[in-house]
Amino acid sequence: MRRVAIFAHYDPDGCIREYVLHHLAALRAICTEVHFLSTATLEDGELTKLNGLVSSSRLGENRGYDFGMWAQGVASRGLADVDELVLTNSSVVGPLFPLAPMFERMEQSTCDFWGITDNIEYEYHIQSYFFVLRRALLHSGQVERFFASVLPYRSKAQVIRSYEVGLTHFLLDQGFAPDVVASAYDPGIGLGSFNASLYAPFALFDHGVPYVKVELLRDNPHQIPLARVRARMAAAGYPADLLDRNWQPPRRLLWGPINRLRYRVRHFQRGRAAAIALRPPVLAMLEARSRVGRTR
Repeated sequence: MRRVAIFAHYDPDGCIREYVLHHLAALRAICTEVHFLSTATLEDGELTKLNGLVSSSRLGENRGYDFGMWAQGVASRGLADVDELVLTNSSVVGPLFPLAPMFERMEQSTCDFWGITDNIEYEYHIQSYFFVLRRALLHSGQVERFFASVLPYRSKAQVIRSYEVGLTHFLLDQGFAPDVVASAYDPGIGLGSFNASLYAPFALFDHGVPYVKVELLRDNPHQIPLARVRARMAAAGYPADLLDRNWQPPRRLLWGPINRLRYRVRHFQRGRAAAIALRPPVLAMLEARSRVGRTR
């Protein structure tokens, strides 16, 4: 199998950090090719860190965030001989353990594309920090069609709405079947989590998710107990010295519980509507997951 990864990178300080190198090494272990694209202004010598880890590296202007980089990667690499395409980025820390068992588990699924987590913020979608597209989809011409339409938006919110949410819905509209490693609809995660990657990391650990969002470790918007998160990461075998020592989220005292309550109230109706109005392919995915009873 020719599995190709396209890794989208950004760093405000112009570095390729140790956690990124760890991620690239894990991808290299399961992929035939790993292509690295960055919109960071990298310091001299940073690209030499990639020696032996990537098949190619490219620097460019930040036009369209991750989707702009993935669009460049798809256009330059081509998909004619690719059996599986992995789109991922530097917004996550990990993997906490080797990726091969997760891929072997997902091979049991008859899906055309899959991710690690889904999300019902905005609308139902599979989160794009780790997104896998399979052969039938890659050879349909629809992937090139989607990425050829990516515009160089400079608004992150616009990119999320148009492309992160839009990619899932575009593929569903074309009749392709989805799957995820851990769903907001799985028992123990629940619709109240919405964006479980920031809100319910312990439930995701329990469901076999191998990544932690940088935003959680750096900003901790919902005031999750990070000491417990780091302890779970260490217990899984992730080296603590790979984490950025500058990630020191502000302490907000009582604002953590208050923000979590406000988050639930603000998104309750949206989540309820999403649960009711799921498209047939997503309903089929959920039914299949329930029927098979796949353990994570």
